[in-house]
Amino acid sequence: FFGELGWNFDEIWLPYSGLYFSDNVLAAAMTFDHFSRSLARPEAGPHCMPHFEPVMRSMGDFAGCDEDNERLVSIPDGAFGTAFGDFAHGGRLLENRLDASQGEYEIQYTLNSGSYYDKALSAMLMTESVDNFISFSRSDYADKRFRAVSLADLFPDGYRRWLANNLTGDDFIKGARVAATEDNGGPDVDDNLSPVHGIGWTSWWGEQPTSCFPKDGTNVCSRYTFDYDSLTLKRTDLSDGPAFASVIDPQVGWEQQKFLIAWTLLYLPENEKQMWLDQLRIWELGKDADPKIEPRIELHLPHGRTYVARTFGRETIFGKQVQRGIAARMLEYANELMFRAYETTAVDHDGDNIVDWYRVVRNDDGEPIVRFDATMTTPLPTDPPETTEHLQPGCDPNDNSQCTCTANRACMALQDYAELPFFLRQTLEAYNLADPQLQGFDGH
Repeated sequence: FFGELGWNFDEIWLPYSGLYFSDNVLAAAMTFDHFSRSLARPEAGPHCMPHFEPVMRSMGDFAGCDEDNERLVSIPDGAFGTAFGDFAHGGRLLENRLDASQGEYEIQYTLNSGSYYDKALSAMLMTESVDNFISFSRSDYADKRFRAVSLADLFPDGYRRWLANNLTGDDFIKGARVAATEDNGGPDVDDNLSPVHGIGWTSWWGEQPTSCFPKDGTNVCSRYTFDYDSLTLKRTDLSDGPAFASVIDPQVGWEQQKFLIAWTLLYLPENEKQMWLDQLRIWELGKDADPKIEPRIELHLPHGRTYVARTFGRETIFGKQVQRGIAARMLEYANELMFRAYETTAVDHDGDNIVDWYRVVRNDDGEPIVRFDATMTTPLPTDPPETTEHLQPGCDPNDNSQCTCTANRACMALQDYAELPFFLRQTLEAYNLADPQLQGFDGH
């Protein structure tokens, strides 16, 4: 409509939306934040801060947490707050639980339905855009694609950031937050270990993503960057939000990510445009012809597949510079794991002095050389295992020639994560949204 008038939509939409559509914009923004919050809800119950990462993990069945870990916080199950004070959205059990008191009949007694279903459905709720209305205008019968509108279309940058980063294992970016104390970086909690300032949920739309905490009956949204001294996020704007924040595990893994891919690709192409597919498309060299696209990012997995995606520039989220494109962000995260897992050589493909991807260094036998991981040690084989830990010969700070993948956290994480770009390409092909072909059979 604006284009037909000769007006620049990007320049005029902001003042026009405030004049004529403020209620609609407010409702749509609240809905977007609600669905993104559904995906990010942490596990209810106690959390600790493992010694090897600045993300708080549930103490339910996470083996890296035990009663000796410090910086505990207990995430309330459901809404919480204080009398005549602020109320906040809380966590929820991810899993369905059975009544163990029923013995072998426990499968007949389901205690709860977990947030697993909310998280999976968020992909459909963000992208479902089928036109269910009766067509009765000239433009409806000429080109009605404009009527296929989803939250992804209303907040394209917010949706792009939300999807791209949730399709990584970067919990530091995608997790919700709790206010932290300035002295030691631990969560600011009351006597019951509940977060004093509620939970800060990420609002992905806007110029930059922000963390929004409840305060005085409203939300205060702040920008944060990582503070290396306290291992927390530090507020970088002039808002009235908490000065420091700690990250909570959002419980977004493979079981959620496969639906983020499958349902996004099922519903998002309803508008029959290429914008989103361009950001989601991924090629596998050897099965697909080299797309010859520039700019690009590649992922050279150490034991086989090589993937390619188009890049769309970079942006800064919570102090970290990341790829803007969805598939590009996935390959970038996998390259981060590659760098931490293996001895590598850096590739600056576009010559901008920023590493674009990595290739592994191999030993004389052709095997990739695994880096020494200082957070991993080998307990003595006693019964029970001796707590005095020692280093494995040939896998120490001075000699990593004998390090195996199980001696490196990033290496094991990469083995699991490698399924995700494979699944994305597989889904594109299954939905007939990509046309993979081998090089040479068509005469080129």
